[in-house]
Amino acid sequence: MNVPQRFGILRLIGTLLKVMAWVVLVGFLLLALVVGLAGPIARQFLGDAGIQPDLLALGGAGGLIAGIFLMVIGLVLFFSFYAAGESIFLQLAIEENTRMTAALFLRAAEKADSTRETTFTRSTYYGEVVDS
Repeated sequence: MNVPQRFGILRLIGTLLKVMAWVVLVGFLLLALVVGLAGPIARQFLGDAGIQPDLLALGGAGGLIAGIFLMVIGLVLFFSFYAAGESIFLQLAIEENTRMTAALFLRAAEKADSTRETTFTRSTYYGEVVDS
């Protein structure tokens, strides 16, 4: 049994969050690569120009540390955005399954009502006579 999909804007937001997660991951990995390689390259070029590379704030190890730090930040942002997108899809799936279950219960109740014989019995409940 298929139920119509609702909340189209939430599906769009969830998809955009997942796409943005991948863009952020690729962007931060490229940035980390550039920053990680910029330290040793800067040392080499500035050393060739006659400037002492020891005076640079970002030496060879500094660039690598900054690159690793940027990779970690990129991974954290990727997982955050991707989890937010998946969370929206999870909530939409729960809503669809709940609506489908309610529809199936309603169909089963209507089918049971149409096939049930109409017999009335008398029973007591705390001394009162009740029709069921």
